[in-house]
Amino acid sequence: MKIKREYSIALLVIGGVLLLVFGINYLKGFDLLQKRNLYRVVYADVAGVTEATPVFFNGFKVGQVVKRELMPDGSGRIAVTFQMDEDRLKLPDDTEVRIYSADLFSRALQIRLGTSSTLATSGDTLRGHAELSLTDAVSGQIDPLKRKAEGMIANIDSVLTAFQLILNDSARRDIDASFASIRGTLETFNKTAQRIDELLIAESTTIRATLENVRRVSENLLAYNTTITSVLQNMDTVTGQLAGGEIKRMLTSLDSSSAQLKQLMARINAGEGSLGALLHNDTLYQNLESASRELDLLMEDLRLNPNRYVHLSLFGRKDRLPKLSDSDVDRIKRALQEDKRMQR
Repeated sequence: MKIKREYSIALLVIGGVLLLVFGINYLKGFDLLQKRNLYRVVYADVAGVTEATPVFFNGFKVGQVVKRELMPDGSGRIAVTFQMDEDRLKLPDDTEVRIYSADLFSRALQIRLGTSSTLATSGDTLRGHAELSLTDAVSGQIDPLKRKAEGMIANIDSVLTAFQLILNDSARRDIDASFASIRGTLETFNKTAQRIDELLIAESTTIRATLENVRRVSENLLAYNTTITSVLQNMDTVTGQLAGGEIKRMLTSLDSSSAQLKQLMARINAGEGSLGALLHNDTLYQNLESASRELDLLMEDLRLNPNRYVHLSLFGRKDRLPKLSDSDVDRIKRALQEDKRMQR
């Protein structure tokens, strides 16, 4: 009786252990009562893949990962063994198993059937490919933006530093003075505009009268448009007539006069006629110069000896001849020498 009780306890413990193992595997998704088809895939990176990672085919769960281990060849690659729970799905030997992001935080395996006619059997190694996780993809997109932002921040910091160096106390005072000058200029413009407004208001009557006069002149021009057109046509006719005959005859006459003047100048240059003789013969010039000297001597003698030409006697006796000064004698002598030289 005692032995049966020990057996019962042992059987109870064994059953509890088996039930515990079955329950743990069942919670992991393993059905120990179902036939297990195991396949292996080799990856370089299995980040996010655990022993309970599901395996999907077109969004339908067909199995799960049961084991992960390093390859014994020391290459650092990782072999992932997964169980196929769906016997109706046949895997060709060129089937590819991809690791992809099932959602934002979890990873899963996806089966892509190949085209080979040979089917893979349990224990075969299939081709594997690992896609970037959403975190890695986002990091790949954010990292360049982060580097650009860091570079931009550095450039902005450099620009701000340069502005701080440029906008020193002296520069700020100059800028304040410039703004004050601009403010004064704007105030001057404002006052000028006010004065212009006041002037326009004061002279509005005059401006209105001027515009009225302009309007009347425009009306007069419009009223006399026909007359002005007729006058312009007459002027055009007269201009055409002048261009057709009168100007041509005038140019012909001017050409003839120019030819006659050219002939006259040629004759004068040749020494023909009185004017030509006067230009080419210096006898007349010499005679005129000699007569001028003789007239000068006569006037000098008349000044010195007026009694030779006019006799005035109040008491009936002759006046004595005037006495010549030394300067008079020298002047007469020079005149006689010049006259002799010219006669030679």
